[in-house]
Amino acid sequence: MSPASSSRSLGGAPLTLRGAGAVALGVALLIAASSLGRVELAVFGLALLLLTAGGWLSLRLAGRVTDVDRSLTTDVASVGGISTVEARLLLSARPVPGGTWRDGLPDFAVRAIATEASPNGATGELPPGGRGILHVSYAVMGMRRGRHTIGPLQTAAVDPFGLTRRRTTIGMRTAVTIVPAVIPLAALPGSPGASGSSQLTTGRHGQGADNLIPRPYAPGDSMRRIHWRASAHHGSFMVREEERETTPRAIIVFSRGAERWGSAAPHGTDEGFEAAITLCVSAAWSLARDGYSVSVMDSDGAVIGLVESHEEMSDLLVAFAGIAPRGEDTLARLSTAVGNWSGAPVILITGRLDAQDLAGLGPVAAQSSRAVLLAGDPRGDALDRAARAGWHAARLGGDVEAAWLTATRPDEDTRFEG
Repeated sequence: MSPASSSRSLGGAPLTLRGAGAVALGVALLIAASSLGRVELAVFGLALLLLTAGGWLSLRLAGRVTDVDRSLTTDVASVGGISTVEARLLLSARPVPGGTWRDGLPDFAVRAIATEASPNGATGELPPGGRGILHVSYAVMGMRRGRHTIGPLQTAAVDPFGLTRRRTTIGMRTAVTIVPAVIPLAALPGSPGASGSSQLTTGRHGQGADNLIPRPYAPGDSMRRIHWRASAHHGSFMVREEERETTPRAIIVFSRGAERWGSAAPHGTDEGFEAAITLCVSAAWSLARDGYSVSVMDSDGAVIGLVESHEEMSDLLVAFAGIAPRGEDTLARLSTAVGNWSGAPVILITGRLDAQDLAGLGPVAAQSSRAVLLAGDPRGDALDRAARAGWHAARLGGDVEAAWLTATRPDEDTRFEG
């Protein structure tokens, strides 16, 4: 039995330790009175039993918490991030006798944090005589990504003499999503963010506001598009052709084959898999920050998420809150599964990496503008081979930021840690 189960069983007992002693003493006095023929012992024994019974009845007739409504101050909580749980406790019309409330938190996933506003975390006092609606709040920290629930709420009350208790469980569970932590990473060498340029580059044949390039008139062009000043300058009709602004593309490949990760990965307790997820969302966040349109996909080309701007990260984070390894390993088909990535930086994140895996990865490094590979479990000389094949490779450990810097620093041609 877990500690939580033990406390529930003890808290559910109708008698306190004092109440159990009073009942035992009352029964003993009645027995002694019968044996000794002493009326006063019988009176004391009956008084103790009636007092205990009265306390039990008073608690059952008193008011209680009848329902609870919870919400988080943030849409989602993050690993290592602090959120506030706001709860509305609906009290019955009869005044409550006081007592305590305690909200149920999922083990190892969400932890209550003591703050000045809620020094006892997910536990508080019920005011004696209270009725109507009681507003309470407490702070929590996300400990493990995933989809979890908070609740139900438990209350405990003791009669004025401390002889009996009443414990109730109220309300439904409230779903809460814990998303991976995001760590800002250094700009990828050659990215718009690294060079300090604008996030946008220019392409032709689109709609823009001020980027106008005149071209010779062609049949079918609208007369309204004639650029008269340019026509006068060239001596022939010229029409406006607006440039459109496009965003450079970056690709992040997250290899989810189950055989590349440890057996604990599906349960959210594999440190290597969790570090890979943190790196994946952090790289997407940082690349979007630096001006890229980021595609995050599996090694078979299945899209996990698209981030067109820095503000569109929430959907990707929610997707990664519940992501887990899956059976088939498709890393060998990477060069044909993902499609055209010519000229785009490619970030490949995987677990186990063998030397023979590099045979199918060479075309990816050859076509991309910058190929970065981070492996949580490289075997043998896999990182050496990756570097020779054109990858900027590194081992992915617990320090995600250090692994990223090792793989992307521009001052060395071979980037790996043994």
